[in-house]
Amino acid sequence: MNPIIIKIKNKLAVIFAILGIIVGILLARFYSDRIPRFISPALPYLSLSELETDLENEQISLKSQISTAQDQINSLTQKVNKKEVEPQIEEVDQLKQSIGLTEIKGAGVEITLDDPPERRLDPNMIAHASDLRDLVDYLWQNNAQAISITGAGNIEERVGPTTSIDCIVNTVLINGVKIVPPFKIKAVGDSQKLLAAVNDQNQLKDIYARKEKENLTFNVASAQDLSTPKFTGNIILQYAKSSAQGGSPPTGEAGASGGKP
Repeated sequence: MNPIIIKIKNKLAVIFAILGIIVGILLARFYSDRIPRFISPALPYLSLSELETDLENEQISLKSQISTAQDQINSLTQKVNKKEVEPQIEEVDQLKQSIGLTEIKGAGVEITLDDPPERRLDPNMIAHASDLRDLVDYLWQNNAQAISITGAGNIEERVGPTTSIDCIVNTVLINGVKIVPPFKIKAVGDSQKLLAAVNDQNQLKDIYARKEKENLTFNVASAQDLSTPKFTGNIILQYAKSSAQGGSPPTGEAGASGGKP
């Protein structure tokens, strides 16, 4: 064979080999960019857990800011000339009391609501958020002056006109705060009237039926020295509608809507 042709073939072979290597590298990079990376199934849970922690910390910070602002208001109120603004101060105090921005003490009733002991056999046998809403609305209807709900760990939330009582799965949220049973509902007012109203089994029929059939823990007792803390939730109304009936304010629209739990 002609030596010149052999040299040409060898050069072409080298060129094709180099081109093959280059094309191989490019294809490898192309497909490696499209191979899905393994994502740990725990990452979404960890992200949600971190978000929940951030929200709880933010809520604690906001409540602290509200408390500080309230202390500043009280300090400024004491410095002004009370004779000149006494009527306005009294009006402000009445408004603060009506929306729960002051601590209320007095006689009333204390209600205990808790999951049945058999819950471990049936996860649906629980104290529902709707039970709390029913109780709160019923206590307002019977002229309760102030209501608060306490959960495990002594986490207590005052019920105000904008309070929402909701749930996420089996977690109850009151004013956006996570509260777990056993629940203790304190209602300041006429203790005899409130006690008779709650003991009336013709009312709150669903709760009494589940107490009988599912062993739901539901007890009520009168008390002479109750204390309900001031409301620390959000007082801004996004949606509201007028009511033809007077009386104490019901729970917020968000809490009043929706079914069980």
